[in-house]
Amino acid sequence: MKEIILDTPEKNKIYMNPQRQRLIRLMQVSGEAMTPKQLSNELGISPSAATAHIKKLETLGVLRLDHTKKINGITAKYYALEDVNISLKANEQQNDSVVNEQEVFLNYMMNENWQGFLEYKKGIWAGEDKSRVGAAELTTVHPTEVSEDVISSVHSAPVTGDVISSVAFLTDEDAAELKNYIIDFLEAHTDKQPNTKPWSTTLLAYPVDKK
Repeated sequence: MKEIILDTPEKNKIYMNPQRQRLIRLMQVSGEAMTPKQLSNELGISPSAATAHIKKLETLGVLRLDHTKKINGITAKYYALEDVNISLKANEQQNDSVVNEQEVFLNYMMNENWQGFLEYKKGIWAGEDKSRVGAAELTTVHPTEVSEDVISSVHSAPVTGDVISSVAFLTDEDAAELKNYIIDFLEAHTDKQPNTKPWSTTLLAYPVDKK
C-alpha cells in the first residue's frame, strides 16, 4: 500500500480540511465510486465546490478517477478512494506549525469518531432490549458463571460496536506483529462486499511511560 506522509503545511492544508474529511468519510462509508453531483447532494455543497475538493485530494493522491458513464448525454465522472495509508510520521524537516496542525487534526478525528460512537450507542440503548447479554459483557464474566444458554444466545445475537481498553505487555516484535495484523486485516476488508456493512474503526495504541 502506498504511504502518503503529511510532512508539509501544504499537504496538511489539503488533507485536513474539514469539508474534505467529510467527503472522504462519506466515500469510505459508501464503499463505492461517486460523482461530484452525488457528493454535493450528500454534503450539502455545490457540485463545483465538490469538484474543487476532489481535485485537491487528487493532487495529494487520495482520490482517483475510477470510471466515466454517459447519463442523459452527459459524461459523469466517478471518483474512488486510492488504496493509501496516511501517515503523520515526524521528521527533521517538520516545523512547529506542521506539528500543531497535526495535533489539531488528531483531536478533530478522534472527537468525530467518538461522537459518532456515542450516537450509535444511544440508538442501541433506545431501540434494543437492555437486558440482553452482549459479547462485551460476556468477556467480563468468569467462564464458570456463564450457562450454555447464555453463551448460545450471545453467539446468535448481532455483533454491536464496542470500546476495548487494555494494557498488554509486548516486545517490540510483538507490537509490530499486532500492528501489521490489524493493518492487513483492515486492508483485506476495504472493498464493499455483499452482506457487509461499514464499520468505523479507530485504533489507538502506544507504549506507556511507567514513571
